[in-house]
Amino acid sequence: MKITPPLLASMAASAIMFVSSIIYLVIQPNWFQIGQIWNACLIISALGIVIAFFMKKNRPTSKIPLLAIDLLFFLAVFLLSFTGVLNPEFNIHRPLGLGASIGYGIAYPLLVLAAAVLGIKDCINILYGFNAKGQEVLIFLIIRFSAVIALLLLGGILFVIIYKGIGIISWEFLTTPARKLGTAGGISTAIVGTFWMVLGAMIVSSPLGIAAAIYLQEYSRSLRLNRSVTIAITVLNGVPSVVFGLFALAFLVNLFGVSLLTGSLILGLINIPTIILTSQEALKSVPNSLREGSMALGASKWQTIKKVILPSAMPGVLTGVIMGVAKASGETAPIMWTAVTFTSTPVQTYYGVIPDIFQPVNNLNYHLLNLIYFLGAWDVEANAWGTALVLIALVLGTNMLAIVVRNHYRKKISW
Repeated sequence: MKITPPLLASMAASAIMFVSSIIYLVIQPNWFQIGQIWNACLIISALGIVIAFFMKKNRPTSKIPLLAIDLLFFLAVFLLSFTGVLNPEFNIHRPLGLGASIGYGIAYPLLVLAAAVLGIKDCINILYGFNAKGQEVLIFLIIRFSAVIALLLLGGILFVIIYKGIGIISWEFLTTPARKLGTAGGISTAIVGTFWMVLGAMIVSSPLGIAAAIYLQEYSRSLRLNRSVTIAITVLNGVPSVVFGLFALAFLVNLFGVSLLTGSLILGLINIPTIILTSQEALKSVPNSLREGSMALGASKWQTIKKVILPSAMPGVLTGVIMGVAKASGETAPIMWTAVTFTSTPVQTYYGVIPDIFQPVNNLNYHLLNLIYFLGAWDVEANAWGTALVLIALVLGTNMLAIVVRNHYRKKISW
């Protein structure tokens, strides 16, 4: 397999278009000469593909129409830019002034990106002679690129939040309540309110979710019942959280008012499907030989579950519970009108420990939402980024804890 100079030039030009178009789409720089560079790359890539294809000894003539379509796309993008149709003033106007508009900074880089992808595809096909090996290389390249894009997106989001929020993080910011509509002070009441609400949600959801999973997996013998309940739980797990908020507003608020208890109950209900599904999968992973061996030694059904099955399934069960904590930490819609208030009043406690569950509390998600509302009207941007950083750290830390706990208990499993 030999890479000829025309093919190498086409690959290089396509790679340049690919990388530069993505950068342009993301950061929208004022690169006034980028159009000329892209036009040159389009010509080099197209000519390289044509020359490399006809230099191939065993070139499949049946692939010429496909190459011709790709080359016509190259030509169309080049002519749109060269004739001035695509220029900095280009804009696809919104119908009736509604929706998003598509301008030069989006349309042109997207077309160049598509041309780059087609160029890379054609180069790989020509290099491998349009055989199955070339298709495999192309598929694996797409998969690897998708993974890299996912990591870059996550890394970019985290970088922006850390970069903009780290400057406001201090001991005072974390330990003092907000003042003057969030323009001063910190987020201590939001942190404490979030802690108690998530803890309450876990107290509500963990016993119910684990118990339901044990019944469905270990006790129920009706396949129809199991299938029906599993489908219902899966559907419930996909219900938007705002629907749960509406339910809480209609029923729970009438019983308990806008309070910490209402918020904990509704977050607990949201978490129950996640805990049931993950616990079921953890229980299924326990080999039947352990159940049979325990029963053969004279243990009862409950003794087998308590002493054999649950300890063996504990990594998956705890992972599901901790993932539920992370999910509850990030919910805003269900608690907006049912449990939280934008206040600097600390959580009232009995004996300095037990919170008053019948009072509303502040919450990191709701606090951040209100700061976003105030952007442009008050100087709250720094506090908003700091709050976002603390919230992201809480969610990521909870997920990392789930991984650590799972790995710790897996080491104790010997089957």
